[in-house]
Parts: sequence; structure tokens; C-alpha cells
Amino acid sequence: MLRLRGVSVRYGEATAVDDVSIDVADGEVMALLGPSGCGKSTLLRAIAGIEPIASGEIDWDGVDLATIPVHRRGFGLMFQDGVLFPHRSVAGNVGYGLQGKSGWGIARRGADADDSQGRSHRRQDATERVVDLLHMVGLAGYGNRRVDTLSGGEAQRVALARALAPNPRLLLLDEPLAALDTSLRGTLLADLAQVLESTGTTAIFVTHDQDEAFAIADRIALMRAGRIVQVGTPHEVWSAPADSQAATFLGRDRHDGRRFDAVRVRHDASSTTDDSLLVVVAGAVIQDGKLLIARRIAPPELAGKWELPGGKVEAGETEQAALARELLEELSLAVQIGPRVGPGIPLDAGIDSRPRELRVFRAEPTTREASYLIKTTVHAEVRWIGCDDLDAVDWVPADRLTLGALRSLLSRDMGENNGDGVRRSAAIDTDLGAS
Repeated sequence: MLRLRGVSVRYGEATAVDDVSIDVADGEVMALLGPSGCGKSTLLRAIAGIEPIASGEIDWDGVDLATIPVHRRGFGLMFQDGVLFPHRSVAGNVGYGLQGKSGWGIARRGADADDSQGRSHRRQDATERVVDLLHMVGLAGYGNRRVDTLSGGEAQRVALARALAPNPRLLLLDEPLAALDTSLRGTLLADLAQVLESTGTTAIFVTHDQDEAFAIADRIALMRAGRIVQVGTPHEVWSAPADSQAATFLGRDRHDGRRFDAVRVRHDASSTTDDSLLVVVAGAVIQDGKLLIARRIAPPELAGKWELPGGKVEAGETEQAALARELLEELSLAVQIGPRVGPGIPLDAGIDSRPRELRVFRAEPTTREASYLIKTTVHAEVRWIGCDDLDAVDWVPADRLTLGALRSLLSRDMGENNGDGVRRSAAIDTDLGAS
């Protein structure tokens, strides 16, 4: 665990970081969020050991880092500019992160001849590690590519793989997406969130972008003028800003107190070897004869397509509880969950090779809303559509198979309204079965 107590950084008479105290738990992703010049990047460099601290203490698992140089802290670094080596291939850049790291065995000068077999095995391990990392960041087969042929997004993926190569105990990311255009940023943000979650990497993510922080972080530390003014989960920071300045920075004053929280979305990645079925639930959220749908921005093969909002069922959850949680986390939408709609729909296996099945449930909002613009790690916006719009939507393949049941649901909902949008009954329909 990382622990900071009373940390300050000064440049002459100017104080860049002022008396910061914070903890980052193992496996946690902490976002340092604040406007430009608030000291968040300076604080990150102080944690890395690049900037000397004027006062305070930084320790890892109880060990004071004051006398430990940057290269011995076991931290990985990733910056806005990936700083790749132009004379090395993609694999050479990723493998550079393994040089001199115990267990990965870059050959030592003067090593004994009888150690040659051991060095050979370690080189093989390092090569396999590079291949695995490139696959993880979506660059399988790129190992021999020259880095000057890469796009900006691809270069940042290489930088991420290099930072992860030695299994850092803490990954420090300083505005890693700031130089990318909006579409690339959304895709890479989703992939980065999935990589951090699947590897269990402890990370600090510096950003001035509220959407990035809400999408990737377990907790957010809001900074202003060198100080941390609030720490909490994305929901806590959004729902109860520390003061009016925090509310303004977060954009609360532009949304009349309402926002679809871009909280961290759970992915299908899993370390379990269990072959049991992984259930993905989706909500047929209907109000006044309209259906709520969400447009995806990730993964690339589904980008731009629309779907019913939802997510996977976690261990120990009922399907209804999982759907209610996902709708609240992804969309800040409180709903009443009704019965199943139609049969389960088989899905392609996830990256863990477990079989998956989509199950759709009827859901009714407990609050009245009209339209929304959101930005999570997988969705860009949501909207309401009517029965006549169903066939015109570019659906994800699995949800297109539910259109018969959805059309029947929408028709029934309209029949239960008196024509002016007021429901005659608050009761949720019984199971419709397949249409």
C-alpha cells in the first residue's frame, strides 16, 4: 500500500504541492483529478522519486522511500508522450522494461559459462512476456514493427505494455490519453480500464478530464492549488462535492444536479478457471412507450452500435440485483426490475473462454427523465426510442434477436397509458416469453 503523509513540494518560494496525505490500497486505481497547474503531475513525480519533497513522508508497505532512487522503487511510469525509442522495434521497446529486472534475465556481462542455459530460459521467458503484453494491449503481431509507423493510439499502447512489463507494484500514469483525439481516447480508456482490472494493478491516474477520472477510477482525489480538497468514490465525489468550486469544476451546475455517473464499468475479464456459465443481464427499460438504449464506443467491433444497458452478474448476486446495480452505476438510473423477457441468448465466449448468455429483464424507472448524454468506458450516449424506431437502429448482434419481444413490450406499455404519458397502473408486465 502507498501512504503519503504531509507531503509538500516547493520550487523556491512557490509551493506546488501543499501538505498532501492520502493512501492508495493494493489493487486500487486512484485518479488525481484537477485543473491544469493544480499540482497533480508534480505530486505524481514526487511519488515516483523524480521530484524531491520539501517535507512529509512517502512510504510503500511501511518502508520510507526517501532514500530509494527512482529505478529501485518498483514503480512503472507512463506519460502523455510515450517516449518510445525510435531505434528499437515495438517488441524491443516493450522488452526494454524488463532489462535488469530480477527474474526476467537480461544477460549480464561476465556471467559464468555454466549459467548460459539459465540465461537462455530467462530470455525465453522475457520474449513470452512481451508477446503476452502485446496481446493484452491489442497489438498482437506488432512485435517487429518500427515505432515510427505507429499511430498515436498504438504508440501509447506500446508505452503501456512497456510500463507493465516488469509487473510494477504501482503504475503511475500522467495524462496518458491527453494527446489523442476523442475517438481514440475513448477506445484506449476502455482498454486501459480492462487491463488494470484484469491484472489487478495498483495505479494512480493523473487527469484534468472529469470523464476519464469517473470512468477508470475506484476513488478520486480532487486537487486544487496544490491541495487535495476531496477524496471519495466517483459516486461520492459527484453526489456530494466538497464545495461550490468543486461542484463547478465537476460540471454539476451545468446539469441541474443530475448526471449519469461515468463510474468504472466492470468487464467480462476474469481470472477464474471455472467453466460455469457467465450470465450477462440487460434491461428493457421502458417508460411512456419508449425504450432506453445505449450507444457503445468499445470494443472496436461494436463501436457505434446500440444495445440495451446492463452488465455481467457478479459472484453472489442475483440477476435482478446485478441489473439494478449496473443501471445505477453506468447510468445513475434507479429502476424497478420485473420479469425475464424471452429466452436466454448465447453470446461469444469472453477472453476467459467461459460460455456466456444474455438474459433480458423488464425494468421501469422510478424517476422520470427524458434524454441523456453520458461518457463511460463503453458507452457514449443513451436515448429513448419508440416501437417504430426499432428496425432502424444499428443493434449489437445479440440484442437484435430480442426485437420481437421488445416490440411486444412497447406495444403493451402504450396500451397501459392514457395517451398523455401517465400510466394507468404502476405494475410491471408479466413474463412475455419469446415473440
